Amino acid sequence: MKNIQTRKTIALTMTAAYILFTGYCLVTGKNIPVEFTAIVGPVIGYYFGKSTALEQPEQK
Repeated sequence: MKNIQTRKTIALTMTAAYILFTGYCLVTGKNIPVEFTAIVGPVIGYYFGKSTALEQPEQK
């Protein structure tokens, strides 16, 4: 598997987990742990930052 696809898979999995866990917390009335948000945010930011940087055309 290519490195780009690995990052994409991890970012999409973490996003789905965050959405499901947030929905669960809202339904049950529990608070969303700060640690969970602190982990998911940088992972998703890394993926989008890295993929945007890789899409930039090379300067001649």
